[in-house]
Amino acid sequence: MKKWFIILGLTTFATLIILTGCSEKTYNQTINITIDTINLTGRVAKIEYYRDRELTNSINIIDGDGDSIIDGKSGPSVDGNWPKGWEWFDDMHNEIIVGYSTITMVEGKVRIQNGTSYEFMPGKYECENIG
Repeated sequence: MKKWFIILGLTTFATLIILTGCSEKTYNQTINITIDTINLTGRVAKIEYYRDRELTNSINIIDGDGDSIIDGKSGPSVDGNWPKGWEWFDDMHNEIIVGYSTITMVEGKVRIQNGTSYEFMPGKYECENIG
């Protein structure tokens, strides 16, 4: 009888270790959107996604001379890797046409236009904690 209690206890302990050892790692997700001045009149909008304070994904949209026409962009080489609810940044990045799409600041909002209008506000946004 004592032998069964030991076996049951060890089995329960092993099961707990396996279950907790195989669970996903907990991490925090943050989106940081900033607008910086470049070349005196130009602007760059930076959209950065951090997972546990490590930069995981980013997009830069550049209006180098302040005429509201997007002069350059950089971003992920593949779609995806945004937190749930923020995946539309891929669509926005893919639809921007350098030399044609516009970027403006209206009442504190950034507006990107190229057929579709995208609006977002600079700031730091805490996303869902995972794990």
